[in-house]
Amino acid sequence: MAEKILDVRCDLKDQEKALTGARVIQEGGVVIFPTETVYGIGADVENNNACKKIYAIKGRQPDNPLIVHVADLDQAENYACTNRVRMFRELAKLWPGPLTIVMPKKDRVGDVPSAGLGTVGIRIPDCDFTREFIKLSATGIAAPSANMSGRPSATRAEHIINELHGVDLIYRGEPSRIGIESTVIYPQDDRCIILRPGAYTADDFSKMFDHVEYAGPQDPVRSPGMKYRHYSPEKELLRAKKEDLLNFVETHRDIIPIVTTETAKEIKGEKWILGSIKNPYEISSSLYDLLRQLDASKYHRGIIECLPETGFFISVMNRIKKASAEL
Repeated sequence: MAEKILDVRCDLKDQEKALTGARVIQEGGVVIFPTETVYGIGADVENNNACKKIYAIKGRQPDNPLIVHVADLDQAENYACTNRVRMFRELAKLWPGPLTIVMPKKDRVGDVPSAGLGTVGIRIPDCDFTREFIKLSATGIAAPSANMSGRPSATRAEHIINELHGVDLIYRGEPSRIGIESTVIYPQDDRCIILRPGAYTADDFSKMFDHVEYAGPQDPVRSPGMKYRHYSPEKELLRAKKEDLLNFVETHRDIIPIVTTETAKEIKGEKWILGSIKNPYEISSSLYDLLRQLDASKYHRGIIECLPETGFFISVMNRIKKASAEL
């Protein structure tokens, strides 16, 4: 458990509490903090030894780069060659928000957080308190999701208070509003490659770029979420379309259905509800919490409903597919 836990709110800057974390960062420590996507575990991006602590705490592979969280555009310029990204000013209008832009890095980003790559992912989180904490730290915060590698990301501080050991400070905020990790893109002239889908979708980028595509399995690993097993509960999780799921749970009572509000009406007995199909963010914000509940429950396995792969649901299904096996 961390030595210290401070309660914060994303809509309040709270300079005194932010300074506490800033001092930890400046002394080479590790801080867990809330964002609108998921909780992050961060250290000074300019301190390779501090960043090594993140990899050790999470059990993360060293060839998996970290995203650098900054407070504003001026700070982004310290770590990335933004002038080499043709559409940077247009993309920056999506900040603060759930977008990570992979760009050529500057020398202030060490080989540890960049995993030896010549690029770095930059993001400005949409949480007033966290941006204040980063600003007062006077450095970028290299931060992956706050969870043991391979496990579902944390959308509540309670998910990781007893999971991660060796952390110096935890900022306990409200549950993450979006609930899945940021969209990661690699812009190249008039082409935008989506390395990891998130709340911003291909439709958003097609307004700026002539060509928008998803990275393939053979593409270089420039972003978290591209190479290693992610988001998975420890217990078995199956996925199925609605009709197949309904038929399966009729004859398998040892499994907990994880379904939309609409499908739940057709299931007798216990079921866990993701949210309404009409509200994608309700579903995304509850997903990881329910996957973690599965591990803590009496059930030996779960079955989760497949969603239509359109719009933001493409990103939610990306996480579901990585966390589950097809029925």
